[in-house]
Amino acid sequence: MILLFALLFSFILSGSALASEKGVYSIKLLEYGGIKDYPKSGLVYGAHNQGTTYLPFFYILIQNKDHNILFDIGYRNDAKDGQKDWSKLFGGTNIEAPAEVLKKVNLTPNDIDIIILSHLHFDHAGNIDQFPKAQFHVQKEELDGWVSSLSLPEKVRDWVWQATDMDHLKDLIEVAAENRLTLIEEDNYEVTKGVKLHQAKGHTFGTQAVTVETKKGMYVLTQDVVYTYENAINYKPLGLGLDNVEQLLSIHKVNKLVGGNVDFIIPGHDIAVFDKYQTEQVGKNRIVTVVK
Repeated sequence: MILLFALLFSFILSGSALASEKGVYSIKLLEYGGIKDYPKSGLVYGAHNQGTTYLPFFYILIQNKDHNILFDIGYRNDAKDGQKDWSKLFGGTNIEAPAEVLKKVNLTPNDIDIIILSHLHFDHAGNIDQFPKAQFHVQKEELDGWVSSLSLPEKVRDWVWQATDMDHLKDLIEVAAENRLTLIEEDNYEVTKGVKLHQAKGHTFGTQAVTVETKKGMYVLTQDVVYTYENAINYKPLGLGLDNVEQLLSIHKVNKLVGGNVDFIIPGHDIAVFDKYQTEQVGKNRIVTVVK
């Protein structure tokens, strides 16, 4: 009887350990292209006459044994299906499609079960139709904001929409029709154990950041809430944003999420990550391993 209870207790403990393990993830930044000679003032507000830099673009892969999650999904290097030719407009180079990028980590678009969109700008939400099995998560305020902005005066709307494509909204509607779209209306929303979404608007109507539990601690993945470490450390807005005060409040929120430790902030477009973390050149672009 004692042996039986000992075995049962051991089984319960192992089950608890397994359950907690589900919330511990690896994080990889999958570079899918970038822009050469991007103005520094486009990254940090007020950085005039400070030259140019390389602007990397990333999918962020969040993985454990149960989930393959992508935080943002890049853009197409063409003008098919009515999309604007973003590379021609912004000068993108080495742009790779989702299938090309994911093959480097032994995945296909069909393997992705959860996609979190930080916002609906072209370089973050341009491949929605390439992931036929994923459940998408977007802030409701983000989608509502873009729809409402269509009624703005023409010249105002042109500026607001300079980095967004109507095609993104159409694709989201199709995803919603397939019951694969979740619109988030709350802060600190847990998508799955160990992965939470945080409202962090300012760059767009409803931008969001993600926190991820790893064996090294909790990281906050910012994408365009924070372009660079300079934005986070010096509380400087991005070069492009709909509301600079909201941006600063969101930057403050990101810092609070990690207790002020910027080493646990992963900015969206900073070349510093290539030196800070293990980086491997694979084909045209690089893979950055933040946590294995």
